Amino acid sequence: MPSLGKSIDLYLMDGTATGRWQATLSNWNCIAYKIPRDDVKNCNDLPELHAPGVYFLFGRDDESNRQFVYVGEGDDVLKRLMQPHGFEKGDTFWTEVVVLVTSDNILDKGKIKYLENRFHGIISDAKRYIVKNANTPTQSQLPKKTRDLLEEFIMNAQIVMPALGHKALEPQPSHDNGEKQEDLLYFSRSHGKGGKATGKLEDDGFWVLKGSYIYPEAADYLPAGVKKAREQHAAIINKAGILQEDISFGSPSYASSFVCGKNSNGLIEWKNADGVLLKEMTEDAPPAKKKAPARKPKVSEDAGDAIILHLAGKKAVAHGYVSGDAFIVLKGSEICPEECASCREWIKIHRKELIDAGTVKDGVFTEDTTFSSPSAAAACIVGGESNGKSCELQTKA
Repeated sequence: MPSLGKSIDLYLMDGTATGRWQATLSNWNCIAYKIPRDDVKNCNDLPELHAPGVYFLFGRDDESNRQFVYVGEGDDVLKRLMQPHGFEKGDTFWTEVVVLVTSDNILDKGKIKYLENRFHGIISDAKRYIVKNANTPTQSQLPKKTRDLLEEFIMNAQIVMPALGHKALEPQPSHDNGEKQEDLLYFSRSHGKGGKATGKLEDDGFWVLKGSYIYPEAADYLPAGVKKAREQHAAIINKAGILQEDISFGSPSYASSFVCGKNSNGLIEWKNADGVLLKEMTEDAPPAKKKAPARKPKVSEDAGDAIILHLAGKKAVAHGYVSGDAFIVLKGSEICPEECASCREWIKIHRKELIDAGTVKDGVFTEDTTFSSPSAAAACIVGGESNGKSCELQTKA
C-alpha cells in the first residue's frame, strides 16, 4: 500500500520566520510551537501553553560546537520554561524551544512522563544531538491502549519536528549501504599512521564514519570539547583504533581533530577522492592556483590597531601581532626550512604538525596562526629556541 500524504499547516505567529511558529498536522489534536527564547515571555496570551505538555530545548554546546537538546515536561509548560535548567553553564544555554501540547488538553501527568521518556530514548538512539538531560526520565506504567495512542502521537511528532527545523527525532543516516563516492571525504595524517578516516558532510553536522582509524594519542593542547568527545566515544573504538560506529561533530575541524588527536583545520585536511579540499568545495570555486610566497603578507582585519611586528633572518621573514595572551603569526609569513642542531623536540613536533595540517605549505603560512606566546612563534619560525620578545622584532613604520 503506498504511503499516504500528510498536510502540515505552518503559521508564522509574528509575521516573520525568526519569530514564533505554530504547526498543526491533519487529523492530529496536537499543537506544536517553535519559540525563540526571547519570545517565551510574550506567550502568556496562549492558554494552550498553560497546560500539560512536553518540550525540547535546543542550542549549541560551547565545548563541542554540536547542537544539543534537553527533553522536559510540565503540568504548566510555560511556567516550567520560565524556570532555570541545571545544564546551562558558561556559554552553553538554550536558544529556542519546541513545545507539544494538545488542543483538547487530554495529556495528564502519566502521559507526559511516558512521552518524555520515549522522546529522550529516541533522541539518544539517533545520536544526532547531544542530550543534556542528566538522567533518563522515568517512564509511566500505562495500559496498552493508552500506550498505543501515545506511540501514534510520537510518530506524528516525528513528522512535524523536521518542519520546525530539527531532526532530533530522526534516526541517523546509515552509511553502510554504498555511499556515493563523490559524497565521501577522506582524511590522512603521516600516510595514515597519524589518523586515517572517511567522513561525510551532512546538513546537521560532519560525520566520521565507521571503520576510520583514530590515532590513540591526544596532544595536551587539544580543545576541551574534542578531548571530551574522545573520552565519551572510547567504548566504540577498538584496540586497533578502529571506530565501530558513525559519529557526528559540529564542524569538519572538530571531526579531523578527533581523528588525529591534534589541532586540525578540517576545511583543508578533508579531501574528496580527487584530492579537492573541502574548503574549495564549500566555496563552490575551482582549486586555487599556487602563488609565489609573499615577503610582506597582507595584514588581517582581525589585527585592528595592533602593532605589527616583524622577524627577519635565518632564511625567513615573518610578521605578527600580540592579541591578549596569545601571539598571531600572519598568513604569508615564512618559516625557516632548516632546524638548529639544538632544536628541542617540542619545537620539531609543532613545526611538523603545522606542515602536516597544511597550515605551513612550501615554507609559507597559509593562514593566520595562533601561538601561546611570541617566543613559541619565533621558535617555530626559526627552527630553534628563541626569545620572541628580544629577537629581531621591529614595529611596522
